[in-house]
Amino acid sequence: MVRGMTALIRLRHLSSRGIALVQKVVEVGPPGEGEFVSIATFLPVRRWRDVVAFLRLAGQVEQQLRKSEGLVRYGLKTDLPRKRFWTYSVWMGRKGIGPFVAAQPHATAVKTFARWAGKGAAFVEWNNSDGTVDWEEAARRLKNPTFYYGQ
Repeated sequence: MVRGMTALIRLRHLSSRGIALVQKVVEVGPPGEGEFVSIATFLPVRRWRDVVAFLRLAGQVEQQLRKSEGLVRYGLKTDLPRKRFWTYSVWMGRKGIGPFVAAQPHATAVKTFARWAGKGAAFVEWNNSDGTVDWEEAARRLKNPTFYYGQ
């Protein structure tokens, strides 16, 4: 990592089913001052046969994300037994988002995921002033997403 990246990986057990969720938050660069743009996705994969390919492509997108201009931090959350995945990214304004979305491998991932998407797969973005990764806020906002994938 070029911009002083730090990562926090946490394993959290859900009490109701004993299923472990893996959460990772990566600090890519100093946040600076101003308005932040947060983007969250909920990415359930419909079929087990697509999970390995999804994870491979997700790893490639993460490498692209780490090098993206304007990214402050990002988070990934995984519930593998249920084939459910979440992403969260925080950007310093909108300038770097467009080039990231249009570039490979992210552009391919969006097209491909439309075929893999399970029920409720969604994307949401909003502006905020603190620039933190807040999974509870993301879950709340994903109930009224910007759009749904493949539906």
